Amino acid sequence: MRTRAARAADAAVLGHLMVDSWLAAHRGQMPDAAWQKRAAEWTPDVSARGWSRVLAAQATTPARDDVLLVAEDDRDAIIGLVYGVVADDVPGGTTGEVAALYVAPDRQREGVGASLLRAVAGELGDLGVVTLRLSVLTANLPARSFYESMGGLEVGHGTTDEEGHLLPTTAYEWADVSVLRAT
Repeated sequence: MRTRAARAADAAVLGHLMVDSWLAAHRGQMPDAAWQKRAAEWTPDVSARGWSRVLAAQATTPARDDVLLVAEDDRDAIIGLVYGVVADDVPGGTTGEVAALYVAPDRQREGVGASLLRAVAGELGDLGVVTLRLSVLTANLPARSFYESMGGLEVGHGTTDEEGHLLPTTAYEWADVSVLRAT
C-alpha cells in the first residue's frame, strides 16, 4: 500500500469510495430517515463532482492550504482517501483539520487509515501546521477507537446537522502533529 496526491482523473473513484464508505460507516448512527435521504440524494456522481471541484481548485491555486491524498493497493486500486485543510478559524495557519478520512469497507483494519492519517499530518506539517484536529460522530465508536489508538486526545463535543437532526460529535486533537508523523 502506498499514498500519493490525488489527481483529477481520480474524482470518479473518490466519489464511489466516499459514498460507499460513508454510508457503511454511518448506518445506524443517525435516524434512519436521515440516512435514507442521504443514500438517495448523495450519489457517487454528486460526490465525484465535489472532488473534481477540490482538485481543480488545487490545480489553479498557487498558495496551497489543503491536501487530498489517496491510498492505493499493489494493483493501483484506490482504497482510501484523506482530505486535510489548514483551518481558517484559527489565526496563524498552524492548525489543520482532517475533513475526510475514508477507507473502503472491505479494506479496513489493514493499516490504510493509519497510513493516510500519518501522510496527511506530514503534508500539513510541511505547510506549517502544528496542531491537527478532527470531529467524528460520537456514535461512531470504531472511528473514535481508531483516532484514540493513533494518539488523538478527546478535546470537545459539538453537533452536526444531518437533515435537520442534530447529531452529537466528538472532537479529537493532536497538539503536536510531529508526534503523529513519527508514529
